Amino acid sequence: MKIAFRVLLLVALVLEVLVILLSNTVSSFHSLWFLTPVPFIGLALFLLFLGIRRDYRRNDKSWAASLSATSKRFGVPKKALALLVSEIGSLTSALGIFRPSKFKMGEYTVHKNLRTIVFLILGLCAVEITVVHLAVPSALWRYILLIASIYAAFLLTGFYVSIRENPHVITSEGILLRHGKRLTCEIPWSHLGEVKTTRAGQGGDIEVDENGYLRIPVLSEVNVKLELEHQVIVEDLHKGFTEVSAVECYCDDKESFLKDIAKQRPPSE
Repeated sequence: MKIAFRVLLLVALVLEVLVILLSNTVSSFHSLWFLTPVPFIGLALFLLFLGIRRDYRRNDKSWAASLSATSKRFGVPKKALALLVSEIGSLTSALGIFRPSKFKMGEYTVHKNLRTIVFLILGLCAVEITVVHLAVPSALWRYILLIASIYAAFLLTGFYVSIRENPHVITSEGILLRHGKRLTCEIPWSHLGEVKTTRAGQGGDIEVDENGYLRIPVLSEVNVKLELEHQVIVEDLHKGFTEVSAVECYCDDKESFLKDIAKQRPPSE
């Protein structure tokens, strides 16, 4: 499959070069010839998607494990695969924007601060699409910018929905921390140490520092810190598997979250 994937990409590249050469030499050249490589690129991506899907199923539906396998098999950088899977996940999640959210006992949301910002940006996107449609004289560029704006709006919507639909969960076994479809961190009660509130800090990226401290912010904010007596493994779409010794995360209702942890946590022996 790796050979077929690379051959298809090579054929697409050769065809594109030939089309560019012909466009400079043939007077009757039609611009649609530039689309000649598209079927080969599409077929190559189809093979890549099949490989991603197969590795995902073989690795117990773990993206951190499956993307490493796919990267080795196809020779595609893991970061590129992670970005591709992330975008596809956002696009599919966007379809659930109008689905009502029903949260069960023990589930704690993290999306409420994000909601205002997302809908404000989506409103600005609608205004931008209208302004661009009136301001750009070229019909071709109007359609290109329209598609780009709609695509960006779908990505943002999907990101928001994935955060909304994957809250933190407290169970009799421990705590499950999540950040959309990207990250999961299971903390058994036996591994949990001190639990306390914390200040926002800096930076909006998910990071693990040199001391093994994981930070899972929402709009650069965190408000709960979980110290660990024993390290746990975090599964991250982009970073793979990482051991951490403390976690800072955000929760919409941190007081209820902390009270539920104290209630569910078994008494120390």
